[in-house]
Amino acid sequence: MPKLTILGGSSVATPELISALVPHMRDGRELIVALHGRDAGKLQLVGGVCQRMAEAVPGLEVVFTTDLFQALQEADFVLNQVRVGGLEARAYDETFPHRWNIPGEETVGPGGAANAMRTVPVVLDLCQIIERAAPECVLITFSNPSSVVQRAIHRCTRLNVIGLCDAPETMHRTIARSLNVAPPQLDTQYVGMHHFGFITSAQVDGIERLPDVLADDAACNALGIAPEIGRITGVLPHPYFRYFFHPDRMLDRQRQNARPRARELQQLESELLAAYASHRSSSKPEAIAKRSATWYETTVAPALVGLAFKERVRLAVNIPNDGLVPHLADDTVIEATADIIDSEVRPRPLHRLPPPAMFGLLQANAAYEHTLVEAIIHDSSDLLLAALVMNPLTPSYDVARQIVDEVWPRRGWPPEPTA
Repeated sequence: MPKLTILGGSSVATPELISALVPHMRDGRELIVALHGRDAGKLQLVGGVCQRMAEAVPGLEVVFTTDLFQALQEADFVLNQVRVGGLEARAYDETFPHRWNIPGEETVGPGGAANAMRTVPVVLDLCQIIERAAPECVLITFSNPSSVVQRAIHRCTRLNVIGLCDAPETMHRTIARSLNVAPPQLDTQYVGMHHFGFITSAQVDGIERLPDVLADDAACNALGIAPEIGRITGVLPHPYFRYFFHPDRMLDRQRQNARPRARELQQLESELLAAYASHRSSSKPEAIAKRSATWYETTVAPALVGLAFKERVRLAVNIPNDGLVPHLADDTVIEATADIIDSEVRPRPLHRLPPPAMFGLLQANAAYEHTLVEAIIHDSSDLLLAALVMNPLTPSYDVARQIVDEVWPRRGWPPEPTA
């Protein structure tokens, strides 16, 4: 029976993964899901819900434990969804850049760099245990900033690792709505990096329809990007480009909000844990709909099904470049449309690259991520400064220097709360 271990399995969103797997448990398929979490009380609540859901599904079994080695032993697949520092640290990432008039976010800009500084060392420690307990597994990393974490894993371990993100699938569905076709009728090509890429082609019945999508404002507006940007570049940018193309808008929006997204999620987490404590049926708790963890259904479950059950799946996957995208180093972690066939990830040949101006941004982002990973691995404040100088959200060297002074002494961890 294939075994999937989930690191960060006590996340209140985890029951959505069990729910997303249920439709795929057919034709005698079997899967054991082992949830690992450090907080025994939280894991008991989340694991109990997941276990009761699985009991109603033939072939699906859920176990949970705080023993990391036990959770990992004989795992065929490991899903890394740990959030180092929890939501308190995310709140820090989303707010401290405001001091320099920079929008705060957990994957891009200074907030993303702080998150990486906390997350990469912890994940690499986890990988050492994975290498002992399940050296042949496929590690699926979902912890942000995903491509930075994945690059560090490639750099420091021998594990077979891929990364996933649901945003390219969201873009695919946005285009399908714009063209008024069902998503399976649409063939899109995504190329770039995590939270930094583009849909460069959208075909229906072999006919290129991306110009039609970009001629209409709906798709870009839905992704928070000025429609003119799509029209002048000829590609549909990832929604996180709103932080790079519209940083002032994003900063104003964040400052107008009463609290950062992390604070909203903290309240929601408390509500869900209370709901889980009283939930006794095998159905999915209704309260979890508030979390909107659609990434499990659209991306994680399909990838697992393709890998574990050899079902053919097409989706965007984070993988080493290895010559796929010209003029990017082979060890750059790119995100590109791929097919999972016979449990193997096969990148699709690229027939259209981003235009030169956008490709230049991609090369700059690759250099930033490379330097950031080296800064963390070598514990070098000089390399961190170099990375932040390259970051498109950092307006100057002087600001980069001040941000290093802020995050370096605590290696990205938030300051201790004052009494």
